[in-house]
Amino acid sequence: MSRRKVGVVVAAGAAVVGLVFASASATSTSQAATIHFGMDAPLTGPTQLVGQSDRQAVEAVVAYWNAHGGIRGRRVVVDVLDNASNPSQAVQNVQKFIGDPKYVGIFGSGNAAAAVATGAIASQAKIPFIALSPPTTLVEPPQPYAYILTATARLYAYSEAAYLKSLGVKRVWLMGDNGGYGRDGPNQVSKLAKKYGFEIVDTTIFAPTSTDFSAELTRIKNSDAQALWLWTATPAAATIVKQFKQLQLPQRLVLTGANVSPQFLQGTCGDVNGAIVNSFLATAWTFLPKSDPVRKEAALLRSILKRPVSNFDGDAAGALWAFKAAIERGGATRAGINGALETKLRGLVTPAGRIFLGPRNHQGLQLDSMWVGRIDDCKVKPLFGKAFAKKK
Repeated sequence: MSRRKVGVVVAAGAAVVGLVFASASATSTSQAATIHFGMDAPLTGPTQLVGQSDRQAVEAVVAYWNAHGGIRGRRVVVDVLDNASNPSQAVQNVQKFIGDPKYVGIFGSGNAAAAVATGAIASQAKIPFIALSPPTTLVEPPQPYAYILTATARLYAYSEAAYLKSLGVKRVWLMGDNGGYGRDGPNQVSKLAKKYGFEIVDTTIFAPTSTDFSAELTRIKNSDAQALWLWTATPAAATIVKQFKQLQLPQRLVLTGANVSPQFLQGTCGDVNGAIVNSFLATAWTFLPKSDPVRKEAALLRSILKRPVSNFDGDAAGALWAFKAAIERGGATRAGINGALETKLRGLVTPAGRIFLGPRNHQGLQLDSMWVGRIDDCKVKPLFGKAFAKKK
């Protein structure tokens, strides 16, 4: 008899926490045979697009697995708690998962600040934690049991810097929101600026709730900056892109994978065309050779989702594929999963790209799995990266 659990809403302090059970099973299994994961997600608040996309991807993949035998015959359940894009709520959520021994791993928040706040707690508790956001500080230096399998802000910065240098860009204006990702990105660019010959003309940090950026953009327009490099996964990105076009800035507009989603591309269609953007292979898989194993995994993800793959889907898929492989190779215990993540997944093929992990490296994707390109006709077009032709 098949079994499906439905959503439950729970109050936690002042926040309303959505507890969603992503499970579906084609065959009857006992509760003891079930593999439980916890997921802390920003389902509401400024980064809700990230959290909702992450949850949709996790639910779809887990339902697919359970319909095809689960993980080694065991049904998989992922319990999702909303952190409202708030690190304090995220800490409460993760502590709940840590305190219940049935949970063998945690999908960390798609909100970078929340992931940083909770990764250290999970590390101390010795429960495998894979963040669905790219805060560099979580894995540099590496913390026991804490991982990022998507691209970190540092990796985004290095990937895009190489392309901008090839275009002759030397003077950049950095702009980011005051959250974890919005600050980490500009910080990483500042660190690599000398190596790539960049001059940071200025850096603008804004509140993600802002609705008018005309003053900031006018300052940039009147500067000698050659490019505006934007770091945000919040709705403010769409406003900035539209006003960038309205004010006719002469600078190049540079975005990151945080903006590679159908919602963003469709919502800014026309205004965003011509922008430079980068991401990892999941979002450009149709451009890969048919013989590339990453293409096969990304195509599977696309068929499971039944829609185009966003950057956030890729974040979740990398973690899902890694957790599954770790259980298959190390067993379904916290220690067994962590041991497999560190020592048995080197070169693992996922929809996002190839994952390389080790005891001293808890960042999964490498530059080989990155691409940089342009947005044309409201779609991404990879132009630069090991898997693609290098064109200007």
